[in-house]
Amino acid sequence: MTLDRLVDTLRAKAPGVPATLYEAKDLPDAMRYAVEVTKNKRACEMLMPKQGETYGPASENGFPTLLERFIAVPGLSDEEFGMLEAEASGTGINLLRTGLRDHLGGFDTSITWADGLVTDTVTCIVNSNSEEVRLGTMIAEISIMLVRKSALLDKLENSAALLRDLLTRGGASYTAYITGPSRTADIERVGALGVHGPLELHIVLLEG
Repeated sequence: MTLDRLVDTLRAKAPGVPATLYEAKDLPDAMRYAVEVTKNKRACEMLMPKQGETYGPASENGFPTLLERFIAVPGLSDEEFGMLEAEASGTGINLLRTGLRDHLGGFDTSITWADGLVTDTVTCIVNSNSEEVRLGTMIAEISIMLVRKSALLDKLENSAALLRDLLTRGGASYTAYITGPSRTADIERVGALGVHGPLELHIVLLEG
């Protein structure tokens, strides 16, 4: 399948996952998008409030809300982090590169590179050997996946070569296949989003 067909498939399938697709001009534009998403979202619910901390008013679910906003970026390079830092300057948004275990109660957004993306199912493939990356993809209310067009695949079975590559890079390998936001129906068989992970998935597509 041609690259254009893969992109068209992703555009057609993303809304049904549901996932929000943003086609970025370049990396600074991708970081600008992440900052805007974080600025415009509702206040993050603090699922594990700490004694003695000050929080905002309770959400509609009854949880206290965070007064500050946080973006977790454990997998970004120094250059990529610098781009995000420039875009977030003056917004009051806090950037977290490490120490996500100190934020297990919740944070607003995470930015993660996907090593591949299956367009047929809109499934992101993420090398999450780093615990920080695993926490980022699980705890954020909004997960933002950065994906290069060259990493697009048409079918799930065609991800086998990528999976073999990830497994042979050395050491134990934690590889996540992520399709859409967290969802479950095991509570009285009622569908719910965000119970075990992010409430939203945003895919930022980049050239290259």
